[in-house]
Parts: sequence; C-alpha cells; structure tokens
Amino acid sequence: MIHDWSYASDVAPLLHLSDAPTRPLDDWCTDWEAHYFTDDEPERGRMFVVLDGDTPVGAIAYNDIDERRRVELDIWLNAEANCGRGLGTDAIEALVGYLETELGVRTFMMQPSARNPRAVRAYEKVGFVQVPATPEEIAADWGGADHEDSVLMVREAGSGR
Repeated sequence: MIHDWSYASDVAPLLHLSDAPTRPLDDWCTDWEAHYFTDDEPERGRMFVVLDGDTPVGAIAYNDIDERRRVELDIWLNAEANCGRGLGTDAIEALVGYLETELGVRTFMMQPSARNPRAVRAYEKVGFVQVPATPEEIAADWGGADHEDSVLMVREAGSGR
C-alpha cells in the first residue's frame, strides 16, 4: 500500500520518489528495510501510516538517528484530496514530538524537491527553515541528497509551531 502511494497516486509526481517513473517493490524494500515496519530497532528508523480517523491517508518515516541526535524525516500522502487539510503537518508535529521525547532527537531534516513548493510551505508551517546548501553539501553533512534540486530544511528541537 505504502509503495503504491509512492508511484501510483495522483500526487506521486511531486513526491521525493518521483525521480523514477516506477520502482519494483523488491528494490523499494532495499531502502525501506523490515525495521521500518517493526519496533525492533527504533534508532535505525521507523515508518508509520498517517490516519484520518481510521482511514490510511499517507506515510511518515524517520531514518537512522545519528550520533549528534539528528534525523531525516520523510512524508507522503496517498492522494491529492488529502493534501492541504493539515494531515501532513499534524503527522510531522506528532513524529517530531515523539522523537524529541522518546529518543532524544535534537535536530530534524527534510529535503523536498524544489519542484514541490507546497511541501516546502507545509514544512515551514511546522518550524522547518530553509538552509542554503548544494546537493553535495547535503550529502557531506547528512549522508545523501534526495534530488538534484533538494531544498535542505532543518528544525531544532523545541522550535515548532
């Protein structure tokens, strides 16, 4: 279901995974390993389904928490109809709060594509600020850039809405 949202939804062209037209599930699972879907290794990352009531509407994840207590977040919704309703920003706030409280994370990073200004605005609503950086600088500091036009956005603990 989560894989399909990345490639077969009406919002897929705006997602961080849209640089490729499709990606086989087996290949996708090399990035999203089993620990993302269990609570076995929380320091290595975890994925959650975003709900609107009882209805799944998206996914939100965090990656490896580094030694400086920093982490990258990813989020995507499953349909255009669920965008602009505050579901994503609420999910980000909930995940940031959990990571601060339960795992001591101090710095959060997201890197939407510049081709997705709606995501940039949504992340700014929850306290992320744009930090000028090239993809090479993002890779050197954070271990990788998602796109050739990644927008580095950072939020420090306690600086949300």
